[in-house]
Amino acid sequence: MERRLLVLFAETPIHAGGSESTGVVDLPIQREAATGLPVVWGQSLKGASRDAARDAKWYRLGDEKRVFGSRPPGAQGDDGAADDGNGESKLVKGEVSFGDAQLMLFPAPTLINTYGWATSPQLVSRLTRKVALVSADTAIPTPPANPGGQAFVTGDWAGGQQVIGPNVLPVEVRQSVEQWAAVLARLSCPEGGEFDYTREKLSRDVLYVADGVLSELTNTGTDVVPRVQLDIEKKTAKNLFYSEHLPAESVLTALLTGPAQALDSLTALLDGKPLQLGGDETIGKGLFWCRVHDATSLRTVFAAKASKETS
Repeated sequence: MERRLLVLFAETPIHAGGSESTGVVDLPIQREAATGLPVVWGQSLKGASRDAARDAKWYRLGDEKRVFGSRPPGAQGDDGAADDGNGESKLVKGEVSFGDAQLMLFPAPTLINTYGWATSPQLVSRLTRKVALVSADTAIPTPPANPGGQAFVTGDWAGGQQVIGPNVLPVEVRQSVEQWAAVLARLSCPEGGEFDYTREKLSRDVLYVADGVLSELTNTGTDVVPRVQLDIEKKTAKNLFYSEHLPAESVLTALLTGPAQALDSLTALLDGKPLQLGGDETIGKGLFWCRVHDATSLRTVFAAKASKETS
């Protein structure tokens, strides 16, 4: 079995719906129970990937059933059933396991450069563990120290205090943050000229903050949108509700596990391509850009960063 690192870059706000309303938000996003951080559960990610495979006509080649398993009983089309040897059908398990997509970078409004991407010791630690699972021999830079009550930034930021979301924090330039910003830019942005601006901005606008500050940013920085359901006959509002979205420019990572052949097929389907995920698709929400990194790709990303620093 092999592993790949899937990186999801939000092109639009994303609504991966949670299980129940919270406070005034009727339709919240998915969040981790312990940390409260935004997440996209593995089952949501698998379902969105399966839709992409179906659009790509994978069912004609049999790849859909092999990678994702049987369709749910009663679903439209082939249910993927196989003979269990007794003349009865059984459900077939997919070869690829989809992990939860956990947060890596969260966009936060700032007074310098309009916005930056916030990350924290917890998020960097999670990423390093994922990278080690995909490629144990990739040389990973030492993470910055815990910033405590300040923010560590790249050299493009001035010293003193800076506004980061609802916080005013003293900032300090750290070379380790510059190293990680270069890596994160290469990990997150698909190859191609259309991502040149974003890749360059990400490499200089990463904000390394304490876990508590990151938690506050994710609690106050999501898009909460009021929506109105209309009475078709009277053309009047009959229901007001609030829907939460993970903001555009958010970046998440997930592990994909399975046989090399199945992962190669999934990489060809997703890498460098858009993926539609979550609700509110008809009002322009739910679009991610995907990157899929194998062990070789991760080594290239980190080595390219290292050679740039030593040149």
